[in-house]
Amino acid sequence: MAARKAKEAHPEEELRELEASLRDGTEPAHGYVIKGEERYFRERAARLVCDAATRHGFELCKHDTKDPEFVLSRLLDDLTGGALFATARCILVQNVGALLAKSGKQYAPAFIAAATARLASDEPGTIVLTAESIRVDNALVKAVKTAGGRVVTCRKLWETPPPWDPDPRKAELAVWAVARARAMKVAIAPDEAVYVAAATGGDLYALEARLETLRDRDGHGLRELVAWESGSSPYEIAEHLLTGEADRAVAGLEALFDAGFRGRDGARSVDRAGLIVMLLGALTGKAREAVAGSHALAAGATMDRAASAAGVRGGPMAKKAFEARVQKRSPEEWERALGDLAALERRSRTGARVDVNDFVVLALRWRRRKDPSEKRR
Repeated sequence: MAARKAKEAHPEEELRELEASLRDGTEPAHGYVIKGEERYFRERAARLVCDAATRHGFELCKHDTKDPEFVLSRLLDDLTGGALFATARCILVQNVGALLAKSGKQYAPAFIAAATARLASDEPGTIVLTAESIRVDNALVKAVKTAGGRVVTCRKLWETPPPWDPDPRKAELAVWAVARARAMKVAIAPDEAVYVAAATGGDLYALEARLETLRDRDGHGLRELVAWESGSSPYEIAEHLLTGEADRAVAGLEALFDAGFRGRDGARSVDRAGLIVMLLGALTGKAREAVAGSHALAAGATMDRAASAAGVRGGPMAKKAFEARVQKRSPEEWERALGDLAALERRSRTGARVDVNDFVVLALRWRRRKDPSEKRR
């Protein structure tokens, strides 16, 4: 039986260990390899080392193979020479993989030789190498380890929850978003974190920027402040379904379920359980508002009072969407729609398969019939 693959540490854990190793005036190690698919964590790790090196008076030499102004000869000069205005150098080489790939245009055996020699020497300072992917048996990785350096792994956060607990709020990305918001002193609920994580397509820089916009909501709703950037929004699709726009709803469902999320192996995959939970939650919330609001309107309430009775929250956009939705059906029709959703939710909780086809069926069942007054004259 094959040995079980070791679980990679959470990137935040890797960063905490790296930061701890640089505390209390500890000088950076002779070398670092910072690898992994998540650029956000790679750059944070590199910044920790470079900041520590700066505190120790090291001369900072930065190089990035993706920079149009990158010049290999300058990098070689930094590796083979001594510090000009300091006692040691911190040489940062970002996206180093391009220099290591033998089949690539930037393959540079001279760099490999110079970096390996410097790591093996007594020359003070540190070398920091970052790469999206680099083999553990690479000569430079071995040289860093031999020199007493560290290898820091920065994998992608899982956007899907564990199979034994399919609550989308338990996905690593959503949990991280809540923790990051707390560190930024931004109030956000777990359900909101699921939306922000999905809306930004798993881009941590974009997610962090959106959290910043939530610092002072000033009465605005979440979806007014955080636009959906990763494809069709579950909330937009829910609106199309409930207002009877079957064509737009079906097209949105297709796009949403095709786009998917990044799975545990880093590949894009469809987390159907997460999508279904989000859609059902959005549909049920909007349908309940419509039930309460339509009954209030039928009793003679104004639209403002109906919105208040329905518990509509958020800014003008949320209220405008409610006004457009609530008038599409009678109270009895809204009751039936809510009953359809309750039945679908019961099915999902009993283990029965629920997929995109079930939402397509609802789109067809709820589609808006043409008003007789709109017939051609």
